[in-house]
Order: sequence, then structure tokens, then C-alpha cells
Amino acid sequence: MLHSPAASGPPAGNAGDRLALRSIAMMDILMLALGFVFFALAIGYTYACERL
Repeated sequence: MLHSPAASGPPAGNAGDRLALRSIAMMDILMLALGFVFFALAIGYTYACERL
């Protein structure tokens, strides 16, 4: 029985899939952080306008 290189070891693209999922998770964290910063700036802007 012959073994091909593709049959032994992890499937092709496995590391790429893991990297893509990691990148998507990092983008989710970044978007949540940006949303929080925008919300905090909106609150600060509201308080600043209230004092005028």
C-alpha cells in the first residue's frame, strides 16, 4: 500500500483555516472596542454640549 503525502498529516489548508478564524475573532474584538470608544465619545460629547 502506498502512502501519499496528502494522506499523512493534517489536511491541506488547516493552518490557513485556523489563521482565518483567528483573524475574524480579532476583527470582532476590534469592532467591539471601536463601538465602546464611539459610545464613550458620544456620552462625553453630550455632557460637553450640556454645559454650554
